[in-house]
Amino acid sequence: MHRHPHFDLMLHDDAELAEALGSPVTERTVVHEWPLSCVQRVRTAGGASHIYKVQAPPTLEAEFYAAARSPLLAAARVLETAGRPAALVMADIEAPRLGDLGLSEPEAVAAADELLAGIAAIEGDLPAMTDLRTEERFATYIGAALDDVQASVDDGSFVQVGEAMVGRLRRWSGGDALRAAFRTPSGYVHADLKADNVLAAPDGCRILDWQRPILGPAALDRATLLLSLGFDPARHVEPGIVQLYHYLHLAWYAQAGRRWYPQGKPWFDGIIAKLAGELERLQQQG
Repeated sequence: MHRHPHFDLMLHDDAELAEALGSPVTERTVVHEWPLSCVQRVRTAGGASHIYKVQAPPTLEAEFYAAARSPLLAAARVLETAGRPAALVMADIEAPRLGDLGLSEPEAVAAADELLAGIAAIEGDLPAMTDLRTEERFATYIGAALDDVQASVDDGSFVQVGEAMVGRLRRWSGGDALRAAFRTPSGYVHADLKADNVLAAPDGCRILDWQRPILGPAALDRATLLLSLGFDPARHVEPGIVQLYHYLHLAWYAQAGRRWYPQGKPWFDGIIAKLAGELERLQQQG
């Protein structure tokens, strides 16, 4: 193993990957990386190409792939890493992303419906980062996340977000529309179903990045996909679902700043301020 040159991530050496893949490694190139994950394309002497992924907490992706069975998933192997989240070696699927297809709005809605049906049909004892299937569970979850925001305001690391804004966010989180979202059908939710996370392969779509799935209103995934494709999800989901989408993103950045990547607080501060502005706009729309 060796440490990533910039981030607190431990990567398998070429020799370790060669043993796992059954062929010497001839090329490793970075596909994507940020402080909590690194994704590489690994080519071997046997001519095969694989995707190698290493992550820092919080992630359930290795546990998900170990448990899940579905044609929506790329083939994946789990490589254990002592004291760290397990790494993944996945099939390198050559296919365009869903966002590259130029879908019309009706086509995007149809794609969302098909993907949500596929997610609901995934077999296995699937792990979930959190259970948000009721108003009460959401209230506890978002209350803790807003406590994280308040703590960052109090210690001066958040300057674009202020105490008054945190107060408004708390008040809006108990609004009628948001509460109604928890009376819509619930299930297993990918929670990051952006178009870039969907490969449109000839034999069917594959969904990537199962790092932090949750249990909650299933329409969250529809809203996420439509937003990522540039369409207004308000025409296709309940108003509270769109609010919930923004609150869950706000919670992620608040938690990341306090627990997993405090160096990113100046960036998270600005993002949370923008999310608060979007939630205010939604409140004004009624």
